[in-house]
Amino acid sequence: MTSPYGPFGSNDPQSWSQPTGGGPGTASGGGGAGPVPRWGSVPAPQWGPAPVPQWGPASQSRPAQDPGQSDRRPRWRLPTTRRTLLVVGPVLVLAALVVVLGLVWPGFLDKLVFDRAALQVGVTDVLRNSYQVDVTAVSCPADQPVRVGTRFPCAVLVNGEQRTVTIVVTSDDGRFEVGRPQ
Repeated sequence: MTSPYGPFGSNDPQSWSQPTGGGPGTASGGGGAGPVPRWGSVPAPQWGPAPVPQWGPASQSRPAQDPGQSDRRPRWRLPTTRRTLLVVGPVLVLAALVVVLGLVWPGFLDKLVFDRAALQVGVTDVLRNSYQVDVTAVSCPADQPVRVGTRFPCAVLVNGEQRTVTIVVTSDDGRFEVGRPQ
C-alpha cells in the first residue's frame, strides 16, 4: 500500500507535491482532468474556542462513582508552623497594641491612686501643723484617683468628736489640699 503523500521517508521534493497514484483525479484513479494537488484533499484544521470548564454540581457526563467514594477532593493545607503563626501572630500584635496604647496614650491601664496609709499620714500632718488641731485618727477611702480636681471626704477624730475633712487633688503628681474639719 502506498501513501497519497508519497513514499514513506522519501526526501524527494517532487514527490511531496505530486500524489503517487490511486487517488481521485489521477490516471489510475479513474478519469480526471489531471493530477490534483494533495494539499486540497487534506481537510484544514478547524480551530475554535476551548470548552468552558464546568464548576459546580456534578454533571451527568461525569463517570459514576462508587457509593462509598466521596466527591471531595483533598484540600490544600498549610503546614502546622505557618498555620500557627497566622493565628497567633495577629493575636500577639493586638495584645501588644492594647498594652502600649493603654499605658501610654489614653492611660486607662495606668491608673494612679493614692496610697491610703500615706494619704492618712499626710492629712494628719496638715491638720496638726497648718490648723493646729489635735487629730487622733484619720480614715480616708481606698483607691482614690490622682487627678487634678478630684474631691473626696476623709473622716477624722478631733478631740474625741467624729468630723469630716474634704480633700482636693491639686496636681497630677499627688499634691492635695485639706479643708477645715466640719
